Amino acid sequence: MQRVSVFGSTGCIGQKTVQLLLKKLNKYKVEVLTANSNFELLARQARLTKAKNVVITDKRFFRDLKESLSNTKINVEAGNEGLAAAASIPVDRAVIAIVGIAGLIPTMKIIESNTKIIALANKESIICGGELMLRKAKEHKVKIVPIDSEHNAIFQIFHSSYNLEKIILTASGGPFLHLTLEQMENVTLHDAISHPIWKMGKKNSIDSATMMNKALELIEAQNLFTVGPSKLDVVIHPESVVHGVVSYKDGSNLAVLACPDMDIPISYALSWPRRSSVINKQLDLTKQKLTFLKPNYNQFPALKLAMEVLRSNTPHANSIVLNAANEVATGAFVESKIGFLDIVKIVQETLAATKVTAGSFDSLNNIINLDSSSRISAERLISSLLARCTIVL
Repeated sequence: MQRVSVFGSTGCIGQKTVQLLLKKLNKYKVEVLTANSNFELLARQARLTKAKNVVITDKRFFRDLKESLSNTKINVEAGNEGLAAAASIPVDRAVIAIVGIAGLIPTMKIIESNTKIIALANKESIICGGELMLRKAKEHKVKIVPIDSEHNAIFQIFHSSYNLEKIILTASGGPFLHLTLEQMENVTLHDAISHPIWKMGKKNSIDSATMMNKALELIEAQNLFTVGPSKLDVVIHPESVVHGVVSYKDGSNLAVLACPDMDIPISYALSWPRRSSVINKQLDLTKQKLTFLKPNYNQFPALKLAMEVLRSNTPHANSIVLNAANEVATGAFVESKIGFLDIVKIVQETLAATKVTAGSFDSLNNIINLDSSSRISAERLISSLLARCTIVL
């Protein structure tokens, strides 16, 4: 029996993970499930999986969760303290599906807990944690298996950088692939979260629409696979069947093809180093069209911004700033404070305003402090933008 914890079990990836675990309860023993506020779903998951521990991060829902599980022996905790305690429980495999930098601290705790494998769906942890997180994982002999479909694909096929030409991440292009900048001026939140292929949470869907998700994934790929920006590339692939390509100088290209279904990379991460026996959706190549396009960097400036960050003198620091500003700007768009095209503009302006030229980001405190100050800068820029709009009106 493999002991498994799922952090962020009520989100899109978390729910799929729990569904897969339920198919193999004879193989997996669920130690921990956590959620931010969805106590009703968390309680149902806990009962179905017979989880030993559950944590609701938002303390306002602690009593509701406790009452929902009152006739069970499931241990119920709340808040960041409860999350930290749950992250300290050693397991064979921990799935990190918390959205945003909120996943970084528990991930670091999990690394120190003697957990053997981290199945990582939280790209912000690796982006903001950077070398510190990877070094800690190596020291504690923790294997990180990415769940993002693109990085999961590269993880499966990238075994040597010898004579490497490129690591190529594919991008669907999101819902606005064929729109002009002028047409994107007036897109709505509903438009932005209506992805043509993938079913994701609100934040990830908006990131896909701006292609900031691919910008973040470029940074994630550099950290995970230890390659320079010159060895990274993005190709638009609307069908989302080819998930990643490793190209070598001899002309060979290794690729992973699969249906666009997150059950597949999650299954792989849950069973690695073996392949899962769970039967997922199969790809019929005889019915499959494959299209590849070069990305338009004027239409999607987030991609260009990511490469500028990676080529800067302080790529780790700038990655933290980029991620923080994007989280703030995306939140502002959700609240109708700014327009869709303002998201990347706010990120650009926050990077320009912050200008980190030196300093150590080799501690969790330094990372969190830079994240916090970057959020303040982004919020000020949004307030300034709102003030200008009010004056114009």
